[in-house]
Amino acid sequence: MTRAALLALFLSSTAIIGYIFYRGLLTAPLPASMPETSAITVPSEPVESLPEFALSNLEGERTAIGSWPGRALLINFWATWCPPCLREIPLLKEFQDEHAGNPVQVVGIAIDRLDPVQEFAMGMEFNYPILIGQADAMDAAAAFGVEFFGLPFSVFTDTQGAVLGVHTGELHPEDLENLAGVLEDLRSGSTGLPQARARIAGRM
Repeated sequence: MTRAALLALFLSSTAIIGYIFYRGLLTAPLPASMPETSAITVPSEPVESLPEFALSNLEGERTAIGSWPGRALLINFWATWCPPCLREIPLLKEFQDEHAGNPVQVVGIAIDRLDPVQEFAMGMEFNYPILIGQADAMDAAAAFGVEFFGLPFSVFTDTQGAVLGVHTGELHPEDLENLAGVLEDLRSGSTGLPQARARIAGRM
């Protein structure tokens, strides 16, 4: 077995064990970190459109992921105990500011407890909505059909709720530049959904 295959097996096993532990021991302290992976992940059973789910926002109000109709979504799963998640938040805030006049919405989903997220949000001054959950947020991430995901984990949709792609690992400026270009071409009609998905996945 190659080194790459062994690494993939290790990460997948870690994710499964961590998920079972997390579901069974929700009151236990959350881990200090997770593996820092960075790769496009192809869904095992591709999810064509945004699944329906709802989580609590920072005020404790139940909020559906479909609360931003007509907007392309960048859904970012993160946690206060995940260093690469925290590194990419300023980039996501900048992306939201740059696209304030466009139908693009960043939505953060914290796989975490309410209290530490509220405390962290006070200092971070998010300019995009934050939803929060523990097992239910894990289930929301799994609803996108990926075989493996670590944190951070991001999902991209178009303005009609079609899933363009998913990304496991820390986002970088070039990832968001690519997303912005794809969304602009979709809006102008110069590209179609299959081509947009291929571009997000780095296949063209």
